[in-house]
Amino acid sequence: MQLYLLRIFSIIAIALVYMLFDVFNRRNVPSVFAYATLAYGFVLTILYFNPMAITISVATALIVLGLGYIVYRIGQLGFADVIELTAISLILPVMQFPLLLSAVNQFHLPFVLSLAINTGIVAIILVPIYYIPLSLRKLKKPIGTFVTKKNVLMAVLLAAAYAVFIIFISSFIGANYIGISILAIMLVSSFFVMLFSVPITHSMVEYVGVNRFEEGDIIATNLMDKRSIDSIKRKVSGFSRLVSIGMISSMKRKRIKEKFPVYKNAMPFALAIFIAAVLTLLLGNLILFILGI
Repeated sequence: MQLYLLRIFSIIAIALVYMLFDVFNRRNVPSVFAYATLAYGFVLTILYFNPMAITISVATALIVLGLGYIVYRIGQLGFADVIELTAISLILPVMQFPLLLSAVNQFHLPFVLSLAINTGIVAIILVPIYYIPLSLRKLKKPIGTFVTKKNVLMAVLLAAAYAVFIIFISSFIGANYIGISILAIMLVSSFFVMLFSVPITHSMVEYVGVNRFEEGDIIATNLMDKRSIDSIKRKVSGFSRLVSIGMISSMKRKRIKEKFPVYKNAMPFALAIFIAAVLTLLLGNLILFILGI
């Protein structure tokens, strides 16, 4: 039991430090700290002193690292976030019981899977809270001028899908008022994200030259026309959404002068991971909680 509490405390502490680096250090997590958390997680895995438990823990962590690296390479997640999730997976491979809802069965799901699901839910709620005020401050035009009929239609359809799901689980599974409230908040958040998707995207990016590129930056190629992308690819063979040291060097050698839309104002994702980690430890997998399984 004491070792289990150590694992819980370690997850909260590590997720908190990652969040602080992400928020206050321009989303830069020192490599020494990141790899130290991996080593620490591996030590806690060894402390199971059970070959089967150790094998499962290491295998799960390798899957997380592999899948996370793929997501990182396509420019959807920072590599520090991948390392954080891998370290947490090593610290607590399987969710035993939530601290506040010990009666809710977690079906021996990997803790990192529940954490990933909860992080997604938290991110959906945080995105409009973070980006809409940013859009209001940064953009020169009112954000309502960016909204098209297509945005309105997509937002309404998405809200309707949420509403149907809420009615379904209320009617056939039973009303879980806290769970329904979570879904209702997700409905409102998703509606605003879809409605203001264009100004949100523009508020996330800055147009910068190669000299301001940093390794791990993500280029918003969706804001570039095909002709521009084809032109830069002919000049720089390794051009991609994910900025690498090699790509920066190549673009400098070719004396690329263009400015590119780069996600310089992205929401600190470690903030969502930290909140989700606390919720997962307290309540477990939120999907299981919402469905009342």
